Amino acid sequence: IWWCPSAEFTLLPLHAAGPYEPKSHNVAHFYISSYTPTVTTLIRARQQVSRDASAQHFVPIGKELRCVAAELDVVAQRVAPFLPFTALAGSDATVQGAFDAISQKQWLHLACHGMPNRQQPLESSFAMHDGPLKIRDIIRTHLHDAEFASLSACHTTVGDKSSPDEAIHLDTPFSFFL
Repeated sequence: IWWCPSAEFTLLPLHAAGPYEPKSHNVAHFYISSYTPTVTTLIRARQQVSRDASAQHFVPIGKELRCVAAELDVVAQRVAPFLPFTALAGSDATVQGAFDAISQKQWLHLACHGMPNRQQPLESSFAMHDGPLKIRDIIRTHLHDAEFASLSACHTTVGDKSSPDEAIHLDTPFSFFL
């Protein structure tokens, strides 16, 4: 399901909607949720011609957090049989390593802390081993043939309640290229 929220709905984690009671199901039990900043962006992405699968490459990047190693192992089990796979984990999950991966690879999975900056949204960042990977810098990166970004980071869609329609989230830079 694709979510294209506006106004105050941009502040809600729509992908997590539903009851949280024993033996109940929520949205995540039935759907794989994705967000798009505009319907035009979604339409444009769906009109792109599929690329040759042999040229695709997948890079998961994970900082030393509890459960990240296990998450990257599960991702590797699911993806590695189908796509070339290079993991950047622990001390290898550096800002430069992330930029190299983002600029050269088509599929990306970030498993790390997300750090929104509500006063200066373009300074929001993802925590890498050696410092912040800022969305301002990701936007400036020229991505070639980007296709997919999975953000397994906290606060990826946290916006600013004073201007919800103008919110810049941690997922924003990837919307420009996908």
